[in-house]
Amino acid sequence: MSNLPGFLDFTRPGPGFVDDSQLHPFVRFWKRYGRHFFKLLQVNLVYALVTLPVYGWLMSLINAVTTQTGGGVVSVLGSLLLYVALGWPVWLRAALVGGSILLLGPATAALGRAALDCAWSRPGLFWPNFWEAWRRSWRQALPVGLADVLAVFATLYYLVDGETFFGAAGGVLKVLWLALALVYAMARVYVYPIMATVELPLGALLRDSLALALLRPWRPLAVVGITAVLCALCLAADLVLIPCFLYSFAAFSAAFFTQPVIQEHLLAPAARAEEGNEES
Repeated sequence: MSNLPGFLDFTRPGPGFVDDSQLHPFVRFWKRYGRHFFKLLQVNLVYALVTLPVYGWLMSLINAVTTQTGGGVVSVLGSLLLYVALGWPVWLRAALVGGSILLLGPATAALGRAALDCAWSRPGLFWPNFWEAWRRSWRQALPVGLADVLAVFATLYYLVDGETFFGAAGGVLKVLWLALALVYAMARVYVYPIMATVELPLGALLRDSLALALLRPWRPLAVVGITAVLCALCLAADLVLIPCFLYSFAAFSAAFFTQPVIQEHLLAPAARAEEGNEES
């Protein structure tokens, strides 16, 4: 039937089929990102609204520290948030920041599922999958989100005041902490894509994330580098990057780079083991 011309060729892909598997990974990355750009923009806006109080709190601490040291941070969105929130009661600001911290993990799990669907054109409805991932993963994602907040603020503290707090050993501890923070960031790149792909206990999820990060380190390092560049740009352009691009682009990068490794080392062995059990 494939030799028949025109509409009689039933083996030819339809007009909605897009096969980019033969493209160079760099081209394929941008082609898929562009194809799902508006979906990713929408989900980034939702995530930004959820995490906006945490971002405002973070920028207030950074501005306070840099002011004490004689410097300054240019952050339009951060300054705007501080200006608006200064007139609010303390209990309201604390409630917003606390609620945002508690929602950080589940929101990131849902963002990771949406990014995975876009990066690998997984079937299903976009927004129902987003909210289903939020509902299904919140128990695992909640402690991971709390760990993320703790890691970010602890790292900032050690970078700014590590030498003063630990005296002569501060420089050594700062380097050690940076190394641990890098390993944590690399493992975290895998946490949410694995969470969106396969159901695992929390301990197994963290163990596999660390193992895969160390097995193919260039992939998580690339995602960490991309995220670091975007975060640096946020100091001058956060009014655009935070609501529109930052979170979804980082999640899309993580999904794109990690899924081949997850497929090779987690899904494929599980499928082979299941086939062996059925045969026996």
